[in-house]
Amino acid sequence: MKNKASLRFRLIVGFLAVTVPLFCLLIYINYYAMDVVRNQVGQSTKNMLSMYMNEIDRTLEDGENYIYNYIAKNSDLTTYATSEPGSANYFFAKVRTQNQMVADMSSFEHVNMIFVYSPDNDELLSTVYRGGDVTDYEDASSALRDFLTRQDDASLAEKKWKVIQYSGQSAIVRFVKTDYGQVMGIWIDMNRLMVPFLYLDIGESGQAMFVSENGTILTDTSIGEMVRGNKLMLPSVNEPYRVLEGEADYIIVATKSEFSDVYLSVLVPESQLLQQLPYFQRLIYLIPLVGAAVLSIYLLFLRNTLLKPMSDLIKGMRQIKRGELKARLGNEKSKEFSIINDTFNDMAAEIQDLKINVYEEKIRTQKAELKHLQAQINPHFLLNAINIIYNLAELNKNDLIKRMSMHISKYFRFVTRTNVSFVSVANELEHIESYLEIQRLRFPNYLKFELSVEQGLEQAAIPPLLIQPFVENAIKHGFEMSDEPFKIEVHVRWGISETEENPAYEIIILDNGRGISEEQIAELNDVHSFLYSGEGNLGIWNVRERLKLQYGAAAQIVITPGEPKGTCIKLMIPFRIHSE
Repeated sequence: MKNKASLRFRLIVGFLAVTVPLFCLLIYINYYAMDVVRNQVGQSTKNMLSMYMNEIDRTLEDGENYIYNYIAKNSDLTTYATSEPGSANYFFAKVRTQNQMVADMSSFEHVNMIFVYSPDNDELLSTVYRGGDVTDYEDASSALRDFLTRQDDASLAEKKWKVIQYSGQSAIVRFVKTDYGQVMGIWIDMNRLMVPFLYLDIGESGQAMFVSENGTILTDTSIGEMVRGNKLMLPSVNEPYRVLEGEADYIIVATKSEFSDVYLSVLVPESQLLQQLPYFQRLIYLIPLVGAAVLSIYLLFLRNTLLKPMSDLIKGMRQIKRGELKARLGNEKSKEFSIINDTFNDMAAEIQDLKINVYEEKIRTQKAELKHLQAQINPHFLLNAINIIYNLAELNKNDLIKRMSMHISKYFRFVTRTNVSFVSVANELEHIESYLEIQRLRFPNYLKFELSVEQGLEQAAIPPLLIQPFVENAIKHGFEMSDEPFKIEVHVRWGISETEENPAYEIIILDNGRGISEEQIAELNDVHSFLYSGEGNLGIWNVRERLKLQYGAAAQIVITPGEPKGTCIKLMIPFRIHSE
């Protein structure tokens, strides 16, 4: 039952019921005759194309000989190349060269432009653009300059005509480089070479065109719309023709030029070739009468089975394209379209969720960057530091003022380095030392600290200002004046990594302060709650978000109660060497 309900089964049954009787009869009568006609027409067309291509090759050969003779015999070209720009010799040689090229244009019927290009001063000396206006000349000149600037000496030394495609047009150009660095050449619009072929008797739908070696159509044609990417599959050397299947079938015949990688191709409608077959003509009259009724029923069947579900699917896809992500498809009777619709609905839901997640992630990233910048300069810390210096000045404690000024200078020099993504662990700890020295001058005899780093980690890379938010929070929330001094410890040591190929190190921050409650610790360790709350502990929120952006899930932050009191914070960071 499931197989009978599938779209494949219904299409196969319907297709066989309509086409098998008709195709068996047609193939039996016409296959051989059609093949004979194709071969005869392909061979005769190829002979005709070879004759036309020989004429074109003679034109290309004459143009190539003209360039070599002009360079060898015309002394004005040498004077134009060697004279100082702006001098009288340069000016008159340039005028005579251009006048000679203009006069020589009359000898070449298909040539659009003769030119001399000087790469040293990017000067293009040419004739007028025959067969076009000023816009055509400017487009051709721009394309010529752009093409020549991308060519090296080896490419310019190739003895063949080259194809230049620009602004939806194509031209075939021959370049010859002179001994003085100039490039002389001839420009021929591909469409201009096609003029004689417009009168070929290849039917109303037939087309003659120039095609590149990779199948790109180089001349104007109405056939391009039926060819994917405007490219044709050319027949091989041993094939007289190749059949192009599409909305209408064509026979392709092509022959290659001896002077360039260009093929002269002709597409002949297959319907024109076969219309002379008597059996085929008789069947043409019979098929519509017999098939009209059958096809009407079959099309109705296809509409309900295939066309309507496809139309609904396309409609849903267009709604998604317009941004209507709530679009969904209904259930279908056929198994295949039911699977397609379910998959489409799941995909639309995932896209909708992904779009929301991308927006939220972007907002979080921007928020993290903003908090990072806001945290770099704390106005309260700056005012407190200035106030300490003022009090020390009142007491004439110049040594302490010097120490305080040095630490403040180091501190703000570090926090204002906004253009770096990483610093060394040694630099980060030096900054923490400056910060703690400033705090110790604020609270003498009440604050102690200890910093250490294991060997080999001094040059480990770390995002700047990563440790300071934890130290600030320890002083802000854990510090209290008592008989026992408040102590902060920061230790950097090698961590335990799952693999030797991905080493890591850890940063331990300890204090003996008041500590925090278990509920607060649980909330801080809850990544999702912490990221979306956005309230309080902005410095720690900033650190967690920066680590996520830099390392993803490889970096971790774990907060636990200290022993016997206080708070312990452990940061696990992938090891990388910092390079200046």
